[in-house]
Amino acid sequence: MTHSQPTRKSARRRVPSKKYSTDAFEILDILESDPDAAIEPVPIFDNLEVDKDFESDKAAVEHEEDEESVGTSNGGSDETGVATPVEEFEDALSYTSEPDLLEAGENSKSLGSSLKTSKRVRAGGRTIPEENWHFRGINWNGKTKEAHMKYLVGTNPQDMADFVRARDKWVQLATIPTRVSDVHGSGGMALPFASSDSSRSTQASADWDWYYSQGGKRTMEERQQACSLSLDDSSKYVSLSHRKHSFLMGPYGNQRLHSLASLETLSVKEAWKSTPIPEAHSKKQNATTKERNGWMLNVGAKVTCLDWAPNHPSHIQYLAIATSQNRPPGTQQHSPFEPSESYSTSLQLWAVQATTTSGSDGLMNMTRAPELVQIICTDWGALKQFRWCPAPSEAGNPDEQGKTLVGLLAGVCSDGYVRVLDIQLESAQSSPSVYGKHFFSLPCFILQANEGFTVRYHQAAFESRPPDTVCTCLTWLSATELAVGCANGFVTIWDIAESILSIQTTSTNIGMPQPTFISSSSNAPPRPWFYHYLHHSYILSIVSTYPSHPHFLVSASMDGYLRLTDIRNPAVDFVLSARSRMLNSAVDYHPHIQSFLHSEDNDCLRALPLRRFFTVIMFGKAEGTVLSMAVGKVHPCVLIASADGTVMITNPMRKVMGLKQAQYQQNWFRHEWIPRPQPLQSEGDEGIQGVPISAEHRHVAREGISRITEGYKVETVDLLKSSKAKSRGGTVLATIYEEESAVTQVAWNPNLHCGGWAAAGTGCGLVRIEDLAI
Repeated sequence: MTHSQPTRKSARRRVPSKKYSTDAFEILDILESDPDAAIEPVPIFDNLEVDKDFESDKAAVEHEEDEESVGTSNGGSDETGVATPVEEFEDALSYTSEPDLLEAGENSKSLGSSLKTSKRVRAGGRTIPEENWHFRGINWNGKTKEAHMKYLVGTNPQDMADFVRARDKWVQLATIPTRVSDVHGSGGMALPFASSDSSRSTQASADWDWYYSQGGKRTMEERQQACSLSLDDSSKYVSLSHRKHSFLMGPYGNQRLHSLASLETLSVKEAWKSTPIPEAHSKKQNATTKERNGWMLNVGAKVTCLDWAPNHPSHIQYLAIATSQNRPPGTQQHSPFEPSESYSTSLQLWAVQATTTSGSDGLMNMTRAPELVQIICTDWGALKQFRWCPAPSEAGNPDEQGKTLVGLLAGVCSDGYVRVLDIQLESAQSSPSVYGKHFFSLPCFILQANEGFTVRYHQAAFESRPPDTVCTCLTWLSATELAVGCANGFVTIWDIAESILSIQTTSTNIGMPQPTFISSSSNAPPRPWFYHYLHHSYILSIVSTYPSHPHFLVSASMDGYLRLTDIRNPAVDFVLSARSRMLNSAVDYHPHIQSFLHSEDNDCLRALPLRRFFTVIMFGKAEGTVLSMAVGKVHPCVLIASADGTVMITNPMRKVMGLKQAQYQQNWFRHEWIPRPQPLQSEGDEGIQGVPISAEHRHVAREGISRITEGYKVETVDLLKSSKAKSRGGTVLATIYEEESAVTQVAWNPNLHCGGWAAAGTGCGLVRIEDLAI
């Protein structure tokens, strides 16, 4: 008789299979017929409409039960309550995010799970429908040109029409703008299509009623106190080197040595005169022997800021240049977060002429050298930044008194104040052929000029400073509104028209704290209508989207973020970019592609679209740290100045608009500076004019020579290749160049007929002005 062995029972607790439900009443066992069934509820989220991935329907529950039964028959847990390795892995995947799930795809294959990384999947291998995918912001699915346009420009028919017009006109430009359009309408100069002619005419008239009709012009002339200075009195305001600066310039392989004294000019055509070229370089110079329309200036010190005056359709164009000013002996070094002591500084106003009286052809006049028409002297400390008011106006036309309005100039000084000046020139001053002739005598320069050549401003027409902080940067929002960034992370916006026309204004921010704003004059300080905390630290730069979207502001701070803010609701409507490890204040708005341009840690140039600010579109690379960036107002080309002395030109429209074409960039010129082989003076030695040289002023005694190379060809940019040479072990590396080699500031002329004129200032005091349009 055969005896069967007794079956060995498991000591583990038998548990039923888990079930999931979104019905809260099922756990109460009210309608459940089987009392042994245990149901585990799923947590209910507030945003179930958004997170549809966590929704479960009856079919999904049945599908999971079927999979469990299949797993049991294939060697699963078999009601023992012990999960197999495959079940444990799948249970872990159910809590992972999609990027983690895709990374685990290779490991899952070894455990018998087949995951397709080309589709969005959930635990168990179920594919999630595309309508349940989750995106940050707008769903980015730019597989077609139509979809790319929709997510980049929007669905407004007018915005899309402006986008198409800009694309058809300029997308074929590689690097340099063209002066006129071809037979197909491609190329040439044009104002941003987002701003129509009717809106510009309205801005030129209605937005300036406060100035011309309501007494704003008269009030500004009365409130800003200025006087003319003699040449002896103006010498302490103008920081000029008393040595001639030598530099090499000309065709490659046949450069000649040139020298410029302070405030002297040299024609670029003169440096490129036809001379015998070595045979080894003759073939290379065939394409670069074309005459260049440009000038070299020596402004005497490092260029800290420069800007062309807008709204000048005549043949005279004005360029304002600010240079670094040495602190007087005994002045203490101040913190950037605190106001400095007051000391003398100046701003130079140069006039550059076109060939014809009307200036319609836009060609630079090479028979009349640029002339210094006015030196603006102040006692407000170093001029950190200044900007001309870009709003359309009737500037440039003489009034009944014979004065020519150059424009409203807003500036931020190291004493912490923001000020606005009404810059006007007499009829004689506005004619460079009559006014501004000068000659030099070293070591002391002598200027021969009419009365009013040097003007000292004791008080500005508008000035204010927030309490317990200083102003750091500024931008114009319209003809009346001025936005200013502060060292404490706040952004302030003033209505200068209301402030100038009334003695005291009140803030319109209901519920906001009302700080006591400071004025350097006896008048009551103007109060802003906007004062909000946007950043955690010092604001480096601020940019407006005027005129297409004047309510948007982008600010760059020392906290590493770029912030896009809608000033209509700044506490809610804002978005941050990816954090940068290196501080960079070079930010500008491109109106033709509605994107913000700036550089990242590895000196790659990127665009941030207005409607998808958190995304990045790469469009170029720079060799050195980017110090300045300028976007053409009447064409899409961009100037990028870096610390290695290179000025690059490119057209980001080709890449931002999604065309699968090569991206090009080209060097305008490269400036290199080296010190002369002689020992520097030690601390305490007597320097220029017997002034002792302190440790912070030793760079004044540095004397060197520059070399300017040009004629670079157009290059294709490989945007996919990472800059591994600039990082090591996760640390970003940057080459340190001579301070005088750097190109510190660049600017395009904003006037339509002279939109191809570009200006670049260097750390040694050289400024290059050239007509780049072809």
